Amino acid sequence: SSGINAEWPLRPGESDGSPVAKDKISVPSNKVGKIIGRRGAMIRELQDKSGCKIDVTDEQVEGQTVIRLSGAVEDIEKAKVLLARIYQDDSRSNQQGQEGEPTEQFDIPEDKCGLVIGSRGSKIREIQSDTGVGVNVGSRDTAVGGMIKVTLRGDKGGCDEAKKIIMELISDSDKRTERSW
Repeated sequence: SSGINAEWPLRPGESDGSPVAKDKISVPSNKVGKIIGRRGAMIRELQDKSGCKIDVTDEQVEGQTVIRLSGAVEDIEKAKVLLARIYQDDSRSNQQGQEGEPTEQFDIPEDKCGLVIGSRGSKIREIQSDTGVGVNVGSRDTAVGGMIKVTLRGDKGGCDEAKKIIMELISDSDKRTERSW
């Protein structure tokens, strides 16, 4: 990269002289909540630390969510390292099970899954960004006796909050179908 500095002044349309690069990475979708953090706190911290703009997109490919990065080349590299640290540490601690974050599992009725996931995953992303917890709803083919397992990964307070939101979602729908208020 020794030749890069010499090129900087030659790039037209640059405000501060540093080239803006763009890149994207894919992270496991169940880690997105952890990357965003409670009410967006973690992603703001990552942007501050790296100096790179981090944009979690709605694009999902095979259980991976695309994150777009833009900024100076070295800031993007810094952001990638910070992001990798978050989702890799997380997967290690969950495999061991004894340490790391408590994981909560509970069942919800199969016919209520759509309410929790939302249109194209919008509701589940909202729950993840509000609570900072990874929410994973089992697929319909894993249903047992009409119930589907929901797995929460994150800190205890966040898990409790996410569970409460999910339980309210599925109980609200019962009230609405019985009475019209």
